[in-house]
Amino acid sequence: MSHLCILCAILLLFAACRSQNESAITHNAPSETIVSSTPPFQTKEPDRYRATRVFTIVSPAGTTVVTKTSIAKDGEMHREELEDVTYLDMPDGRFVLLPADKVYADAEINSATGDDEEISPERLLHDEATKTSYQKMGMESIHERKATKYRIVVNSATSASVTVSETLIWIDEILNMPIRSETTSADGTKVTMELSDVSLEVDSRVFQVPNDYRKVAFGELYKRRRKTD
Repeated sequence: MSHLCILCAILLLFAACRSQNESAITHNAPSETIVSSTPPFQTKEPDRYRATRVFTIVSPAGTTVVTKTSIAKDGEMHREELEDVTYLDMPDGRFVLLPADKVYADAEINSATGDDEEISPERLLHDEATKTSYQKMGMESIHERKATKYRIVVNSATSASVTVSETLIWIDEILNMPIRSETTSADGTKVTMELSDVSLEVDSRVFQVPNDYRKVAFGELYKRRRKTD
């Protein structure tokens, strides 16, 4: 499984359930390994929360890419804010905002192009012959939050080769969602995801398009962002 698929799998786990010091203390001994096509745990994104999500990708050559996203959810409303762009999902539509230019566009208009084809977890895990094993490792504390640690090993077989990826994932006891994961793919790529600054209190104003933002066509917004890349 490529590191891109691994990253997609981690992101899809969030969708499906929809540097500070860290202490990690194991309380329980590892349990028996379970080989299964489905996880032995259930996740559900909280109806209302906010957090900071950081993805760190380290290539086999040592190149590091870090992506930091501020996320918030309140019922049907969802917000993801990156460094230069913000995505809003609200009952009256989906919007993309460029804070630097104070413009926004309707994202649903562009959804018909097929550029953002939905990839289901089932399709992602079963494009090739795979065998997945899950092992419950016990309880640990991540940023003073109690979480259950699992070890997940995916064996993907094709006519050409067999590749193995390993993921350690921590499921928060209160949130019932992943708050940390560490994935190592067969080519040596390492992907780490971590949630921090978690709170169940959300300011409803973060789901509003600011009054001083101007609405533009999606094509114009896309061109504006391309100029900053």
